[in-house]
Amino acid sequence: MKQRVVLYFGSFNPVHRGHIALAEYVVAEGIADRVVLIVSPQNPHKQQSGLAAEFSRYEMCQAACAASRFPELIQVSAVEFTLPRPSYTIDTLKFLAENFGEQMEFSILMGADNIENFHRWKSHEQIIANYPILVYPRTGYSLSSSQYADRVEYLENAPLFDFSATDVRAAIAKGDDVSDMVIPEVESYIKQNKIY
Repeated sequence: MKQRVVLYFGSFNPVHRGHIALAEYVVAEGIADRVVLIVSPQNPHKQQSGLAAEFSRYEMCQAACAASRFPELIQVSAVEFTLPRPSYTIDTLKFLAENFGEQMEFSILMGADNIENFHRWKSHEQIIANYPILVYPRTGYSLSSSQYADRVEYLENAPLFDFSATDVRAAIAKGDDVSDMVIPEVESYIKQNKIY
């Protein structure tokens, strides 16, 4: 039987408590055998400004996964660092299917904000036709208006966080306390390496 692996794509700039809580929820609810955070070196739909170095973001994710409730089941991958850029999800999925498809079946975890722009993704129809998509709630976004509402699984009981990585960066820039948004290991990494 194939291992059920949920792929959680993102810039993770930086990884925060909300990211890990969602991964923990997916594992705890038995939705997946494993969750893998895929750190995107270059998101084709986002500006590069303010983006920490990819290996810094990877190392912060490593620390956050290790500190999670399920460190052996929530992991991080740098697979997109080795693939052509910009990083398109369809290309990463093809690579993973070709190399690990016999042992694993993949699904994708994304926020309700991403499903709203899903029609802009490269080969989006191919993705949704071949990979289950799990959507978690985001403040200010509703799945009901999405053209894909009936083609994805909405995780309505998933934890909802009222902050984003943008909020974390803004708080750090102002010198505010971010301990409620990022774990101590990530906060100390940011301070030691003078990120953001």
